[in-house]
Amino acid sequence: MLKKKKKIKKIKKIAFVRNGDEMPEVKKQKKRKAFKMKKKVFRSSDPLLSVFMWGVHQSVEQLTHCTIPPLLLDTDFKAFSKISIENYNFNSDNMTGKFKFKEYCPIVFKNLRDRFGVKEALFNQALSSCEPYYESKVQPSRNSLLFDASSAQGDALKEKERGHKYFYSKDNKFVVKIFHSEEVEFMHSILNVYYNYAVEKAGQTLLPQYLAMYKITVSSIEYHMIVMKNVFAVNLRIHKKYDLKGSKVDRAATDKDPTLKDCDFLNEDMKIRVGEEKRKHILAMLESDVQFLSQLKIMDYSLLLGTHNVAQGHEEREMDEEHSSSDDLLDGEEFNNNKDSDVPMEIEEEEEEVEDQIYENGYTYFSDPAISNKEVYCFGLIDVLTKYNATKRAAHTAKTMKHGSGAEISTVRPESYSKRFLEFMSNAFV
Repeated sequence: MLKKKKKIKKIKKIAFVRNGDEMPEVKKQKKRKAFKMKKKVFRSSDPLLSVFMWGVHQSVEQLTHCTIPPLLLDTDFKAFSKISIENYNFNSDNMTGKFKFKEYCPIVFKNLRDRFGVKEALFNQALSSCEPYYESKVQPSRNSLLFDASSAQGDALKEKERGHKYFYSKDNKFVVKIFHSEEVEFMHSILNVYYNYAVEKAGQTLLPQYLAMYKITVSSIEYHMIVMKNVFAVNLRIHKKYDLKGSKVDRAATDKDPTLKDCDFLNEDMKIRVGEEKRKHILAMLESDVQFLSQLKIMDYSLLLGTHNVAQGHEEREMDEEHSSSDDLLDGEEFNNNKDSDVPMEIEEEEEEVEDQIYENGYTYFSDPAISNKEVYCFGLIDVLTKYNATKRAAHTAKTMKHGSGAEISTVRPESYSKRFLEFMSNAFV
C-alpha cells in the first residue's frame, strides 16, 4: 500500500503592519567591520629593503612553530627555505610584484640567535617593523632629542647606488652586510666549525655574532645578506671610530674613508684604558678568537673600535636639551606621546646619566675607574670572511715589491698576521 504523504502546514511569518500597510519582511544582516591596518608594514623607498623586511617577518613567523633540536645534524647546515612570489599585489607602491626570498640554514641561525641572547620577537620587530637605514659617514646619536629618522635614513636608493654595503636596523642593534657569493660559499664551509666554537665559548668571544643569512632576488638581481649584532649597539654617540689591523702601510684616514686607522691610533698615542683585570680577560678572548681564525686560514680581519667620551657626551646632551626646549616642533609632551613614531626611545633621561644606564657586555666596556677622563669603549672583530688564497698571495707579492720585505703590510700569511695583530692589541690595551 502506498503511504499517504503527510501535509505539512506552512506557517506564514508574521509581518509588521504600520498604518494599515503590510511591511515586507526584512532579513537581519551581520554587521561587518572594515579592516583597518593599524600600522604600515614593509614600507621603504627601496624595493630591496621592503622585500627584506617582508622576508624576515615571514621567516621568523614560520620558525616560531619549529622546535630547536638539542643536537644539530649535518643536514641542518645544508638546509634552506625559499619563497618565490610571482604576482604580489599588496603594498604595490613600495614592493615589486615579483621577487624571491631564500634563507640559509634557518634552524642553525635560530639556535645561534638563542645562544647570543637575541629574542625572536625583538629580532623580528627590529628588522621588519621599521625601515632600516643605509650607513652614512655621520652617525647620529640615538639618545639625542634632535635625532631625525628621515635625515638618518636619507634616500635609501641613492645610498645603495653609492655602493654602501651595510644597512642598520632602526634601533641600531643589528647590522646587515651585503656580500659576494664567494663569501657565502666560504661561510657555508665554516658554519659548522663557527657554530661549535660559539657553543664552546658561550658568548665569550669578540667574533662577529652571525644571526641570519639570506639571498634576495629583486628585478632579476641577486643580493646576499648576512645579519650580525652591531658592535656599536649602545645608546651613545660614538665620538671616534678606529679600524685596527696592526699594520702601518697605507693605514691612515683619508677624505674618502674618514675612519681612523692604525697610524692615526699611534700618532694620537691612543690607549684603551680598561684596567689590568679586564685587559687580561679581553686579551685572552682575542688570543682565542685569532687562533681560531688562523686555523681556518683567515686573515685581513680588524678590530672595530668606537670610543665615547663621557664628559663630552654630557655637554652635547645639555646643548640638545637647550635647543629642543626652544623648538616648538619638538615639544616634550607631543614628542614622547607620538605613538606612530618608530624612533627608538629606549633611554629616558630623568635623574640618571645615560652612561649609568649602559651595561658592560661582549662588545662594550667602561674605562678604568681610576682614571679621570671617563670613556666607554665598544669593540669587536669584523671582516672575518677573507681567506688567504691566490688573490691575497698575489697582493702580498705586489705590496712586498713596492714597500720592501720589512714593511708592515696588511696582506701577509695568516700565522704572521695573527701574531702581529696580537702584539698590536697587547700594546693598545692598558
